[in-house]
Amino acid sequence: MTARVLLFLALLSSVARANPLDAFGFGARAPALANAASALADDASANYYNPAGLVRGSDLRIDVAYRAAVPHLRLNGRDLGVDDSRGFAVGLAAPGRLGPVRFAFGASLWLPDQRLTRVRSISFDQPRFVYYDNRTQRLVLSANLALQIVRGLYVGVGLTFMSRTTGTVYLKGNIAVGNPDESALVTSIDVDLIAIRYPQAGLLWEIRRGLAVSVVYRHSFLLRSDQAFRIDGNVGSEGAPPIVENGYFAAKTSTNDLFQPWQLTAGVAAQLLRPLLVTFDLTFARWSEFPVPASSLELTLDVKQFNDRVKLPPPRQYPPSRFHDIVTPRLGVEVRAYEGGRGHRRLAVDVRGGYAYEPTPVPEQIGPASLADNDKHTFSLGLGLDLLGLGPVLPKPLSLDAFVATTWLPDRAHRKLDPLDRVGDFVSGGVIVNAGLGLRTRF
Repeated sequence: MTARVLLFLALLSSVARANPLDAFGFGARAPALANAASALADDASANYYNPAGLVRGSDLRIDVAYRAAVPHLRLNGRDLGVDDSRGFAVGLAAPGRLGPVRFAFGASLWLPDQRLTRVRSISFDQPRFVYYDNRTQRLVLSANLALQIVRGLYVGVGLTFMSRTTGTVYLKGNIAVGNPDESALVTSIDVDLIAIRYPQAGLLWEIRRGLAVSVVYRHSFLLRSDQAFRIDGNVGSEGAPPIVENGYFAAKTSTNDLFQPWQLTAGVAAQLLRPLLVTFDLTFARWSEFPVPASSLELTLDVKQFNDRVKLPPPRQYPPSRFHDIVTPRLGVEVRAYEGGRGHRRLAVDVRGGYAYEPTPVPEQIGPASLADNDKHTFSLGLGLDLLGLGPVLPKPLSLDAFVATTWLPDRAHRKLDPLDRVGDFVSGGVIVNAGLGLRTRF
């Protein structure tokens, strides 16, 4: 029985680090631009990139996209089998007006098609890619409101929702010392799913037609998963007076379940020539606040007259993570390759590309931890089709987008200080292939 309870607790612990939108983006247009979209997004993707962009348009916009990321991440040349990240991105932007005041409401949802969330616990010193371990296995829901301050100046605020778990397994009854199979225990489980939320805000200024700048702030958050079990009862043999009456044993685990650093992004989108659009984002991320990615275990018991004979170990102390802050540049280019048609039926073709460099916040793993991570170079390509004049049901443009992006993690060596370290030196590296299709509509 105790083994099953410990397994239950292990399965309810997690070591995720941030949400999947930070890792791979939202929709299908922005990822083709290496996610340099804070000054560009005016569709439902603005719910993630910059909520102020929701109020730029006057149409109801609904976006649907499907994205799949397939990692091939290696340690010492061996693929670790990091899970794929697949799912649907759905969002809307609904504009309105109160007298002279323009506003817009937006909502978005990232829905994984494998699992809503993955929950597991990994030993502190087990090698794994901390940046991608459980990071991409999360459902993400966001709601935002945007206002036009004056012509060309927009502001937006919103909340993103996630959840954490807390719970306890209770066992109560008689524990047989001589023959554990004769133990009689009643089990009950009390587990709660607790919602958490973090704010985001954005400012967008259209300096002139074809030139916009932006500032976006996304707040940090930390999810902790608290799980416990407790056994209450008598200890002794069936039919005999109990050796211990009304004793208990309890264990509680606390895990830093999910962490996202606060981020500040400055961006610009410029229509340099009539067919050429260039976007650029620069993001500062406060990774130095990253907590220790480990579980603490606290044990307590009361065995009456035997208390002074039982010595429980104190919770394990872990060294600090020592992550450092990073700055990530992103550059995107969109070219109108074709535009034409007959009458009211029009077709436009956009070709897109982008590059992003994200330095690793993880220091070289010279101590007991083995949190593999590398610098990340992302190269993206995409294609967009704008269709106009499809009939009375769809009088506004309908956009079809596709993209493919490759993130390259060049090899990085980690050399342990302790020659007797269980893991030893290791080299991390690999690639991640990310691709998606999207549909953007206006009504």
